[in-house]
Amino acid sequence: MKLKYLLFIIIFSIYSIILNSQDRLLNLKDTKITIKNNAVLIINQSSPNGIIATANGGIVSEGDLNRVVWKINNSTGTYTIPFWKTGRIDMVYQITSAGSSPGALIASTRATVADNTPLPSVAPAVTHLNMSVSPYGNGSYYVVDRYWILRKEGWTTEPTATLSFKYEDGEINSPNTITETNLSAQLWGQDPYASPGTYSWVPDAFDVFQGYSTTLGTADASNNRVYNITPPTAYKSGLYTWILVDKSHPLPVTLLYYKLYCVGKYAALKWETASEINCDYYLVERSSDGISWESVAYIQGAGNSNEISTYSWVDNFYSNGATLYYRLTQFDYNGDYQILGIQSIICNSNNDSWITINTDIFNNILINFTATEGEPYEIKVFNLLGELIYYQAGTVEKTIEQFVIPTYGLASSIYIVDVHSSLVNKTQKINLIKTQKVHINEMNY
Repeated sequence: MKLKYLLFIIIFSIYSIILNSQDRLLNLKDTKITIKNNAVLIINQSSPNGIIATANGGIVSEGDLNRVVWKINNSTGTYTIPFWKTGRIDMVYQITSAGSSPGALIASTRATVADNTPLPSVAPAVTHLNMSVSPYGNGSYYVVDRYWILRKEGWTTEPTATLSFKYEDGEINSPNTITETNLSAQLWGQDPYASPGTYSWVPDAFDVFQGYSTTLGTADASNNRVYNITPPTAYKSGLYTWILVDKSHPLPVTLLYYKLYCVGKYAALKWETASEINCDYYLVERSSDGISWESVAYIQGAGNSNEISTYSWVDNFYSNGATLYYRLTQFDYNGDYQILGIQSIICNSNNDSWITINTDIFNNILINFTATEGEPYEIKVFNLLGELIYYQAGTVEKTIEQFVIPTYGLASSIYIVDVHSSLVNKTQKINLIKTQKVHINEMNY
């Protein structure tokens, strides 16, 4: 059999193929290289022509750690890795702004079953394919049955790049419910609204669903690809785990957090969303056993929003120290819903807030405030004409808060101090008497 028709299979776990000469290229002329057992194929050639392949040549990865490492360094250009399954499924990495040297692109890809499991485990590991757009739940049937995993070696300054991903017909077939012309790209990265180490699918749901973003790529159904994928600014290098998803059913996490805490002896809920689509309202339900539920509040939603929305609600039901459960559910305009979480809490009379208002030895107004973390408050000071001369608002951060309001510049008079929290109000008159400084001259005897 002629050499060009031979199938070269490279099976090893800790060895690498290294092209050492900058003059030499990996020429896959009707030839396939299969990488197995977490092997690495190293392309030691910074030119975009470091890999050349014919229509019947390619690299079989089909594993998260079956990787191609292309030592691009600080070069630019269009770098095409001719991945192969039953045909060419090119991954294109087009560098428009060079990274530092040394630096290398690490790339792998693999097909999955229809539910897209197992999830990629390369750090940061993907943890879900959940949707925030109706119908809720696992969204794997709207995702092409393939992952692309891009990482780096070196590159203290990462390049700026656009990307292109190809897939096979069988990776979008039933039971998937994908409209191929709707395909867009998403990456698994640091949630831009959450604390460090919190990951989600980005760009956010609102951008994907409304099509406002230009970073998601262009679907080319006739060639089974999504191209011209420009990562958002924070992810400019594109060195992340990628999926292709039907953009009418994106997969980012909308809910940033759902928190339950005590405000005095009462329970309170607080939650934030990063984006909302067709959100009509939120339903709050209460239970004493976590089984039987009673509707206790309806909170108006933001409708369509790609900004952070913050919600809070205080329940004036006193449980006398018993455990209460709260279930938070989001409803769309069409009646579809998603349960966002269930949490429990115990609040009792020992959580009661108290407020004291006094003056200190310097005639500053001194306020002591004891409450539960997260409880909102307002402080207002009025003169005898009812004019507001001081205002402060916030949320309690410590068990005992102390506020000092300077009175420098205020005349001796009576002032009204109003302190207001979610559950406790206190209004008190303060009589400020500004004493004059008396200078005693030293007397010589």
